[in-house]
Amino acid sequence: MTSSLLPPWLPDWEGVEDIATRIDAASLRERVGKLLDLVFTEDTILLDSLPETLESALVSPLNILGEIYESAASLTELVVASRLVRRSVISYLKDGPDELKVLIEALPE
Repeated sequence: MTSSLLPPWLPDWEGVEDIATRIDAASLRERVGKLLDLVFTEDTILLDSLPETLESALVSPLNILGEIYESAASLTELVVASRLVRRSVISYLKDGPDELKVLIEALPE
C-alpha cells in the first residue's frame, strides 16, 4: 500500500522491500527525526543559511518525509520517503553544512 504522498511511479519504490528487511527501523526513525529537527527548527537559522539550490531541492521532499514520519506509515513508506530526500538533494550537498551532509548521506540509497 502506498501513501497518497508517495506515488507508485517514484523510482524510490524500486527494491524497497529488500532494503526494508535489512534496515534497522529504530535507527532510521532516529536519523529522520534528527534531520527534521535540524532543518525545521523554530529559528530556521540552518534552513535560511542554505544555498538557494540546496534549499529548493530539500524543502519539498523533506516535508513529505516529515508527514510520513509523523503518520502511521509503514517502514517501506519511510524508506521510500527517505530515499526520495536523498536522491533529491545528494548532488547539492557539497555546499551544505557537514551535519546536514552526514544525516542525508546516512539515509538509505
